[in-house]
Formats: sequence, structure tokens, C-alpha cells
Amino acid sequence: MSSIARDSGRVPPVWERLPQIFGYPFKTACLTTLGLAAILYLIGMVVPLLGLILVIAAWVVLYKFAYDVLEATARGWMDPPEIQRKSNSWVLVKTFVLFVVLGFAVTGIAIVTGSLTLVAAAAIFIVLALPAAIITLAMSNSLMSALNPGTWVGIMRSVGFPYFIASLLLFMLSVSQGMAESLVAGLFGPSLAGHVGVFLIGGYFLIASFHLMGYLVYQHHDMLGVEQEVTAADRARAANPDLSPLLQEVEGLVAEGSVDEAIERLQKELRQSGLQPEEHERYRKLLRLQGRTDELLAHSREYISTLLYGLEQPKKAMSIAEEALRVDASFQPEHPKQVRDLARLADQYDHHELVIRLTSPFGKQNPKHPHLPENYFLGAKALFEGRGDEQKALRILRQLQKHFPDHELRERVDELAERAERIATS
Repeated sequence: MSSIARDSGRVPPVWERLPQIFGYPFKTACLTTLGLAAILYLIGMVVPLLGLILVIAAWVVLYKFAYDVLEATARGWMDPPEIQRKSNSWVLVKTFVLFVVLGFAVTGIAIVTGSLTLVAAAAIFIVLALPAAIITLAMSNSLMSALNPGTWVGIMRSVGFPYFIASLLLFMLSVSQGMAESLVAGLFGPSLAGHVGVFLIGGYFLIASFHLMGYLVYQHHDMLGVEQEVTAADRARAANPDLSPLLQEVEGLVAEGSVDEAIERLQKELRQSGLQPEEHERYRKLLRLQGRTDELLAHSREYISTLLYGLEQPKKAMSIAEEALRVDASFQPEHPKQVRDLARLADQYDHHELVIRLTSPFGKQNPKHPHLPENYFLGAKALFEGRGDEQKALRILRQLQKHFPDHELRERVDELAERAERIATS
């Protein structure tokens, strides 16, 4: 997810999860189940007496797992289930009955009305309602509930437009499955390899489709009243095992939408024992996200000191100062010494604008500070070398020559003043 989506606790919609949906059947538990079902199917194709039973068993294994995938995903598990869930071996029979009843319903409308328009409308409605029926069967394990049109309409109304997008995606998956199966059948013909290949393709698309439906339920679980077994915090921790315990806790709070609480947790740790660099960065990112500018600037003042004298990360310290000045042009570090040290670093790395913005207000704020001559010299140097403003640089240098004639930088001041004057008068 993009960082903004993650930080706001937003659950990405189904259509943003297509790569994960297509990759889901390749996870270990899925491949294991698909492989076991394929073996049963293969044996069933070659064993004369028990063949049909084994083929049916293969489909039972596959459908039972698919329903477990749907139900587990709907309850917050983004990895396939590795243990048996609530579905039972009768799920294939219930699914078969569901399809038969829906088919008879369309046939009955055709016989009773004889209207092609009504038949087409009924067929379209049933195709659209089929995901809702399957979802109901997976979540309730009740065939009667799955056959209730009121339940279908309730799900469609609760989910809204995303339901129809998901239905379109399921239809596209079905078309893709048909094309892939036709390709395999064309390549291998009615051979054993062809039959097993078609079975594997069907299994892949079945698992992907049921995961998609489960994710749709998960995305709208509040509206559908589906209890979650995995919290957003649990998922955040599982997705970031390399993070510090504090950051895992913070990511969990963010995933639940409790961004301000996550900030407070980081603030508490900052006051008590300090933060690690990655924790500082997360804290700053959350402050930006929430628009808490004053706290971001306050942290910048503290963090610059840590970066300069604790972590010894001078470039990072300059970056923090530059960001703070973009937020507030009047920003100044916590202590006058930091102005001098940052200005030295900025001069060393040719960050001329940073030097100018740090040193320009220093004289008014600290008129008698011992670092004033050096800061003004660095500012004049930045004006001359960075902006090419030799006139202004020369005025500052003349003031330094006048008021600090015996300063240790006098030789460098005179040299720079001579260069600036030469260019100014040329």
C-alpha cells in the first residue's frame, strides 16, 4: 500500500489488490492443497474402480479449501488457512445444489413467462447475485441462507458499488480460466496430462476467486457484521517483523486508524528513553500526516542536536534543518552553537542557501555571541559563492573587518573581501 493509505488506516479496495490476489494461490498452503487434490484426481483418472470416488474427493478437497480461504480472508487472515476451518465435506454438495436451484429458477421463469427479456434479466441478476450467495454459504454454512434473495440484495446494498466491481473481476477471472483451460486442452488433448492440467488451472482460479470474495467481505466487514479474528495491529506486526517492538506497536495503531494515539506512544518513548533513528523518522512522518507543524518543528530542534552530537549524522541534520526552514522561514536550532556547527557543515557541502538562512538572523538574536563573526563570515561566503551577490557579501565583510579586526578569521575575511571587491569593481 502507499504510505498514505497505510497511515490513514485505509483498507485498499479489491481492485488495488489484484497482484496479491493472483499471487495468493502460489502460497505454500494453497500449493500443498492443490497438489494433494491433483494427486487424487490423477489417481482417479487411472484407477478403474475407485476412479470416480477419487475424482469427487479431489473436488471436495479443493472446494472445501476454497471455502475456508473465503471465510478466513473475510475474517482478516491474509495468508491461506493451514488448519481446517468451519466448512465441511458437504460444501461441494451444497454448492452443487445452489447452482442447480439457481439454474432451475431461470428455467422456471422461461417456462412460466416465455419472455426472453425476463429470462435475460433473471440470468443477469443471478450472475450478479452469485458471489453474494457463495459468500453467504461460506460465512454461514447454510444452504437456505445462501438461497435467500433477500440476503443477496442485503449484501449488494451494504457493499455498494465495489460489489459490482468485484463481480466484474470475478467474471474476468472466469473468462481467463476458460481461455487457459482451452489452451491446455488444445496443447495436450484428451490425454492424462491435459485432464490434470485443466484441473490445476481450475483449482488456481477457484482459490483466487474465493480469496477475492473473502477480501471483499473483509474490506466491508463492519457493514456486513463479520467479526474479525485478526486485528489491523496484528497484521501490521506480521507484515513488519524486522521493525522494533515500539514501531510494530505504532504500525498496529496506525493500521487501526489511531494515528494520534501512535504519535502519543512515540512521544512518550521519546521523553522517557529516546528513539532510534527509524523511530524518529516514523514520528516525523506521522506528524506531517496529521499536520502537526508546531510539534514537527519542536522535534526538529531536538533531533538536530541528536544528529549532530549523538548519532553523528551531519547530512541528516542539514536535511532536517532545511525541511524545518521550508515549513517555517523563521526556524532556528535549539542552541546558538548548533547554528555555527550547521553553517560549517552546510558550507562544507556547498548548501549555500542553508548557510544564508541560518546565519542571517543570528546577529539580531545573539548580538554579542562569540560565534557571530564566524557565522557572518560563512553567510558572506555563501552570498558570494552561492548567490553571486558580491556587493552584499562585501558589505558584511567590511563590517567584520571594522568590528573584529583581531579575530582569528581576519586573514580569510580579508582574502574573501579582496575577491569580492575585485569582482564588484570589474
